Amino acid sequence: MKRSIVGTACLVAVMTAGAQAPQAVGPGFPGDHGRPFGGMPLPDGPLPPRPPEPPVAKSPPIALAVEAAQAIVAACKGYHVAISVIDAAATPKLYYVADGTPGGHAYTGFRKAYTALSFRMPTSQVGPLTKTDPDVVAKIKADPNLLSFAGGMLLKSASGEILGAIGVSGAEPSAKDEECGLVGIGRIQGRLQ
Repeated sequence: MKRSIVGTACLVAVMTAGAQAPQAVGPGFPGDHGRPFGGMPLPDGPLPPRPPEPPVAKSPPIALAVEAAQAIVAACKGYHVAISVIDAAATPKLYYVADGTPGGHAYTGFRKAYTALSFRMPTSQVGPLTKTDPDVVAKIKADPNLLSFAGGMLLKSASGEILGAIGVSGAEPSAKDEECGLVGIGRIQGRLQ
């Protein structure tokens, strides 16, 4: 992988599978399968058969997710930002935490991306709805993973199919998160299929 001009970033790519639509799961995260064996070491003896893997949800290719994240960090120069990319089932595809950025911003970015995917619109449009639509307020209050701050945007193919979402956290105000996020999306948009 080439180094970006913004320096080395802490990069964690996670490719997971999940259901086809995001669902509220209470205090956990989408795709959370709990703690196998109660979080304890594997038991002695043969293990039970592994359940079949669910189908892999649509998502942007990892190389494009990384390229978008690097473009976002470059566009948000002077801010400590983290980027989260999720697939169409709201499971993590990429957490990209720029050097000097507190890791918690990756989780806020995840929540912004999850919110954009849940509402099928940028989070900058969800926030104003909280002032006029009680159903939106109720949905956000019911799911602790939803946020109404700007910085969560959908990722769509050339045909308009939703491939996932991207969330940016760390710039102030959050409209700057969205501004930088749009730079990253613009960098890869023509190659999303």
